[in-house]
Amino acid sequence: MKLSTSLQMKELDSKSINEFKIPDIVLMENASRGTFELIKKQFGSLEGLRVSVFAGLGNNGGDAMAIARHLYNAGANVLVNLVADPDKLNPSPKINYDILCSMNVPINIINHIEDLNDVFLAHSQIIIDGLFGIGLSRNIEGIFYDIIDKINKSNAFVVSVDIPSGINADTAECLGIAVKADLTATFALAKPGQFLYPGRLYCGKLEVVDISTPKQLIDDFKPTFNALVKDDFVIEDRPKNSHKGNFGHIAIVGGSIGKSGAVILAANAALRSGAGLVSAVVPDCINTAFESSCIEAMSYPVKDKDGFFSKESFDDIVDFVRDKDVICFGMGLGVFDDALYLLESLLELKKPMVIDADGLNVLSKNVNLLKKINSPVILTPHPKEFSRLIGQTTAEVLKNRLKLVKEFAKKNNVILILKMADTLISNGESIFINTSGNPGLSTGGSGDVLSGIIASLIAQNNDVLYASCMGVFLHGLSADLALSKYSEASLLPTDVINHITNAIEAIKTKAQ
Repeated sequence: MKLSTSLQMKELDSKSINEFKIPDIVLMENASRGTFELIKKQFGSLEGLRVSVFAGLGNNGGDAMAIARHLYNAGANVLVNLVADPDKLNPSPKINYDILCSMNVPINIINHIEDLNDVFLAHSQIIIDGLFGIGLSRNIEGIFYDIIDKINKSNAFVVSVDIPSGINADTAECLGIAVKADLTATFALAKPGQFLYPGRLYCGKLEVVDISTPKQLIDDFKPTFNALVKDDFVIEDRPKNSHKGNFGHIAIVGGSIGKSGAVILAANAALRSGAGLVSAVVPDCINTAFESSCIEAMSYPVKDKDGFFSKESFDDIVDFVRDKDVICFGMGLGVFDDALYLLESLLELKKPMVIDADGLNVLSKNVNLLKKINSPVILTPHPKEFSRLIGQTTAEVLKNRLKLVKEFAKKNNVILILKMADTLISNGESIFINTSGNPGLSTGGSGDVLSGIIASLIAQNNDVLYASCMGVFLHGLSADLALSKYSEASLLPTDVINHITNAIEAIKTKAQ
């Protein structure tokens, strides 16, 4: 799903107006009418409902005033609060202001917080938030801070125009304070700040309104950000004459004493996601544990030392993995002497490779290894693991993650998956924001399941970026579907694996 930054949306609007000759006032009218229809769908009859409309100086305020007109015509008791000088309004907002004046719609000019009609606000069933649009980048203060605080303390149903006022449309940052909407009607294309946290928490239900932006512009638009949704993926039925060799052979290299579960989870997830064959390369000391818990996968036990892979086993590991289609490396591996040498030897095989968990900790000792490779590598760190890879603090990662994820992926020619509540995937050119999943994934082993799913999708001849995006979405969707049986607090990685089938079927049904 394509997303537009504030600057990109400004350019799309400009092209609509200047190249396709659609007047700005027409775009504004379409935006207001579409938002009104969503409100009407929510409430049914609007007759007699009290509506407090808050309009700022820009086009967002113009949208809000146009919405006020439609609500007034539908019989609502409307009070428009214009937090701006009417003489300073842009042409299109000024037109809508003048229309309201000619219709005798009550308008309250707000210069001080005391100008606000607190009684009307307290009895309003609906609030329209049109204070700030997607161009906001500065912190909210003064009278606007006070107004938003009052909106958030009300019991009304809050509708934000394009984006909740106070949320940065590009980064999702809360700029001091932000409106907590029940419904956000965004125009033409959704914005990154509506899918990233914390902005995602402020939007309520998000609806994209068609404002007649020419389809050609939308089709030709090359986004920096995308949101992952069901419609982005297609899973087709398998050919009737297929066999296990058609769906790839994965080698999972990992495990150590006390951590056999990580490999078991990855292997089971890979199988449940459709891999034809899965072989786990494990230290001999955990082979019995693996084979007794994962009977559908094969194992290749090698010599161990103190519960970890022994250096003497490295040649055996590399030889065994050499003819496999995908390597999954690092889950339960532990960090031990010469582990970096094992990773380097596997990278030299030039196989598609998913690196997770301790594999990432090993890689952090020499990230320059990535510059020597010429094969697809997918890294799946959480923020702490990513901080080790780039030599910055976790706080810096969280603050600058959009920039850092894209830069790292581009610099090292990898696909980077930063695992968070709003997981990010980047190939160095674009950023994909996941929309599936829930807090039930906040438990050890979830990452092992994700790695197995992604490796499986790659082994089934999917493009690595597509497989990475679908793997992340499928993983989250499986967790969402598992909530029909389990609570978020009790959700286990095995529960997620057991619902991969349902997630696959859900995507197949959508595709049909």
